[in-house]
Amino acid sequence: DTSEISQASTNRIIHQFCESFMQHYITLSWYSSQEEITKVKQCYFEAFGVKGRLGLIDGTMVPIKGVTVADEPAFICRKGYSAINCQFVVDYDGQFRDVVIKCSGSCHDAFVYSNSTLKQTMEADPVAGFLIGDSGYGLSLVMITPFSPAITPEEMFFNKTHSRVRSRIERCISSLKNRWRCLHKSGRSLQYSPTKCCSIIYTCVLLENMCNSLGLEEPGNVVASDDAVGNTEMITDNNSTENNSNFYHVGRGQINHIRLGLTRRNNLKNYMFANNVYCLCFITLCY
Repeated sequence: DTSEISQASTNRIIHQFCESFMQHYITLSWYSSQEEITKVKQCYFEAFGVKGRLGLIDGTMVPIKGVTVADEPAFICRKGYSAINCQFVVDYDGQFRDVVIKCSGSCHDAFVYSNSTLKQTMEADPVAGFLIGDSGYGLSLVMITPFSPAITPEEMFFNKTHSRVRSRIERCISSLKNRWRCLHKSGRSLQYSPTKCCSIIYTCVLLENMCNSLGLEEPGNVVASDDAVGNTEMITDNNSTENNSNFYHVGRGQINHIRLGLTRRNNLKNYMFANNVYCLCFITLCY
């Protein structure tokens, strides 16, 4: 209003800026070489005491209002408003390394991941490492999720450490939405078509990486997260793997992949419990 620029002109400026910025700015890239993978795994080991991690993964809803009446049912998320379900992966340094910004709000996090290029990349080279995700994702060799339910002291210990480590991506997403308030529900939602909204979200992610690289502080007027705690649809474990009904979108050919995931997680659990990795994570993340 103060600039006396019409809404139509503002829309064109935003769209042109996003398109131009995405074309000229270095896009997000997954680890392209073995040297880079080795460096990332070593950094995770120094920070958290466990080798093998390549990134932290999580999903978040970005509210939008430019959906047509015919398409609106597909965009209604579990929280009751129209949104785009965005998948983010951050590295040890809090930089966004991979994003999926194309799915409607009605899609489950596990569905977004299952249909992503990242999943194919990870499963093509499972020895390279794994991702840390919450219970909304299915356990596999390249996706380590918490025990659900956690019964033994070792499993409870693992879940506490897992939650402590995964809190980093929650803070990264919170920072993203706090700096770029149009992504937060308090910012009145993005009032553009879903396609334009995806471009705006991706541009904000690139700008956030740029701000982090330059060491710019997050704005002081922090708003509460619009991702409700405990609102994730959990996928429970099934150690027998003979009845795989508890796994989300899992075909028979993936059962062996899940068994290997169970083995990898159990090995991590035993290592972390024996080496008191939780204390190391606590010290690293607090200081």
